[in-house]
Amino acid sequence: MNNKDSVLKLSGDEVKKCISISETIDAVESAFSEFGRGKAQIPSKIYLFFDKYNGDYRSMPGYLEEENVAGCKLVNSHPDNDDFPTVMALLVLVDPETGFPFCLMDATELTAYRTGAAGAIATKNLSRQNSKKIGFVGAGVQAITQFKAITQVRELEEAYIYDLSDEAAKNLKGIIESERINASICQNLENLVPKLDILVTTTPVKDPIIKEKWITEGTHINAIGADAEGKQELESDIIKDSMVVVDQFEPASHAGEINVPFQKGMISEDDIYGELSEIVTKNKEGRIDDSEVTIFDSTGLAIQDVSSGYRVYKNAIKKGVGEKIDLI
Repeated sequence: MNNKDSVLKLSGDEVKKCISISETIDAVESAFSEFGRGKAQIPSKIYLFFDKYNGDYRSMPGYLEEENVAGCKLVNSHPDNDDFPTVMALLVLVDPETGFPFCLMDATELTAYRTGAAGAIATKNLSRQNSKKIGFVGAGVQAITQFKAITQVRELEEAYIYDLSDEAAKNLKGIIESERINASICQNLENLVPKLDILVTTTPVKDPIIKEKWITEGTHINAIGADAEGKQELESDIIKDSMVVVDQFEPASHAGEINVPFQKGMISEDDIYGELSEIVTKNKEGRIDDSEVTIFDSTGLAIQDVSSGYRVYKNAIKKGVGEKIDLI
């Protein structure tokens, strides 16, 4: 990495000029590959809980040895926000050789993109190849990027949407239909879920809203919403009876979709099929047969941010985007 004497600052609008879903998928897949080959460091997330405000704040450091870049993301989750996004993030990229923080960027958009990218990688490996029908429980920003990413790996024909907000549901419907895919807004989860080949859940609930009796064989589920202790979107019996892949077991067991049944002793580590990095590196197979129900439990790893953010940084340098500032 070249020596740098100033920090490149990238606003959210500038990041948007330098990011694409296809390039983010490539970056995230590369990060999982490095992790799977023992070439990455991902210390545990550190949480601050603001119970008074129904929010939390996390720090997420990561290091990719082969790509030779490190960084730390600071990110919040405040579902009740009105004047600010529910998720906001800041990423600092660091030169491993010197420790110099060469880039500071708004990582709010990046967080949505890299999470969508992980969902696409999981969908590519775990859903049936002929999957055509997708459903979204939750229609916010993350549902949008999940949709954009999954269309890179599956040829979708129908989409179904459920959200407590009519405005959010209509917005997602418009985005999906702009890609010439039929989209319907559903008022009843019991009617929505059995139709699907792929189910994407992106809600912050603590009481499961997806029932085992609704799940049909062969369904693939991207469980995205659970990202802190106590959150759970799927009934525990769904997890017990499915092929479950996590991004990393330790954070998933404390804060992912599996955290509640794991802490209650309903499942153990032996019940988890594997980590996504093991599938990306071909150390384990993806979907084994068309009848099994598969689940990807996404908690989000710092290496996804670092790898994706580094792509954004390099694109910004090429395009002359951003402001150079002297911090040190």
